[in-house]
Amino acid sequence: MKVLHIDHKEVVRLLPMDECIDAMAEVLKTFSVGKAVMPLRSIVWHPDKRGGLGLMPAYLGSPELFGIKVVTVFPSNEGTEYESHQGAVMLFDAKYGAPMAVMDGGEITTIRTAAASGAATRVLARKDAGDLAVIGSGTQSRSHLQAMAEVRDLRRVRVWSRSAENARR
Repeated sequence: MKVLHIDHKEVVRLLPMDECIDAMAEVLKTFSVGKAVMPLRSIVWHPDKRGGLGLMPAYLGSPELFGIKVVTVFPSNEGTEYESHQGAVMLFDAKYGAPMAVMDGGEITTIRTAAASGAATRVLARKDAGDLAVIGSGTQSRSHLQAMAEVRDLRRVRVWSRSAENARR
């Protein structure tokens, strides 16, 4: 069996926000009826605590898959050529355990996290909600703005950030 390798650019192309919101809505339903298993993440810390390796396994009953996100967190990478969070998502066939795909974990996390918020907003927020407050100005703030714009007609967006320049951007 051929293992797919999906890089950052391909993740962006293959995982549009609107489709990911719909997929996350289905995953959340699957989880709520007990057809998904997501144990607590495990973290292995570097001895000097400068960073760590996180492991997040899961089983999904529909479609039936095993998956794991493996991520490193190195806060001191801020301001360097390296992201503070780096990783990969791996998918395995649940019938035979065969590896199916290795994908860029950073971009999947960015899109999927915001898509889960979008799915929840679509169900839980008032239909006429149109004012959005965003706390922070990093990667997640941008993806959440995109997700909220998919599920609500935004009239006003306010951004708070420690840096006024970043908030304007």
